[in-house]
Amino acid sequence: MKWVAETRAFDDAFHREGEPRPHYRPLVSILESFTQSEIQRWQRLQTLSLTDQGITVTVYSEKEGIERSFPFDFVPRIIPAREWERLHAGLLQRVTALNLFILDIYQGQKCLKDGVVPAELVLSRKEYKRELLDVIPPRRIYTHVVGTDVIRDSCGDYVVLEDNCRCPSGVSYVLENRNVLSRVFPEFFTAYPVRPIKDYPNLLLDTLLHAAPERTEKPVVVVLTPGMANSAHFEHSFLAREMGVFLANAPGAGIADDKAVYAFLPELIKYYLGETALLPQVPT
Repeated sequence: MKWVAETRAFDDAFHREGEPRPHYRPLVSILESFTQSEIQRWQRLQTLSLTDQGITVTVYSEKEGIERSFPFDFVPRIIPAREWERLHAGLLQRVTALNLFILDIYQGQKCLKDGVVPAELVLSRKEYKRELLDVIPPRRIYTHVVGTDVIRDSCGDYVVLEDNCRCPSGVSYVLENRNVLSRVFPEFFTAYPVRPIKDYPNLLLDTLLHAAPERTEKPVVVVLTPGMANSAHFEHSFLAREMGVFLANAPGAGIADDKAVYAFLPELIKYYLGETALLPQVPT
C-alpha cells in the first residue's frame, strides 16, 4: 500500500516525507496488513450498517434524495492524550467565558459599559432577547451544552472556527460511529488504549437534571423535535431513546452564538477569567 502525504495542509497521519507520525504507526501497520479488496469490503459493511440502523442526515440544499446515510470513514483520526488535554482545557475556558458573557448581557451589561464588546453589536442582534433582562436561570447557567467547531491550521495547531451555543447537534453520530468502528475495525481497539465515550448520554442527562430549579423533587427531561423532516431528527430520536433529553440551551443563549460576538471571545476570556485564550481562533 502506497501512502501519499498531504502537502497543501497539515497531515494528521504523516510527515511531509511520508513517514507515519509516531501515534499513527500502529494504525498504519494494521492497514498495510490488509488488501484493497478487504478495505473496500469494510467500507461497504459500514455503509450497510449505518443505513440499516437509520443513521441518516438530511441535506436541505438538494432538491431530490435529501436523506442520506451519514458519511463515515473507518480510518479513525487519532488525537494523542496530551493534545486532548490541551483541547479540553481550551474548550472549558471558552464555554466558561461564554456563559459569563450571556449572564452579564442579561444582568448588568458590564462588558458593554467597559467597551469590551461594542454595545450596538449586541443590542441590535435578533438573538438578543430583551424579555430575558434580569431573568436568572437555575444555577446561573445558560450554556449547558456547546458545540465548538475546531480545525487544524497548516502548522498543525488547533484553531476554533465557531461556537454553537443554541442547539448543537451531532453527538449521536459520534457515538454510533464509534459503535460501527468497533465492529468493522476491532483491531484498532486492541492496538490503542482508546478513551470510552459511551457514558456521554448519562453525563448529559445528569447535566440537564442539574439544570432544573433547586428544590425540584422529580425534574422531567424531554426531547422536543420538529419531526422527521428535520435534519437532526435521528439525533433527537437517538437521545430520546437513550435517556429522554431536550437538547437545547436556556433562552437567550443565542446572543453568544452570534458570529459577530465570536470575534471578541479572546477579549471576553481575558475580561471574565483574567486568562489568555488557550485556543486560537480563525481571524475575522
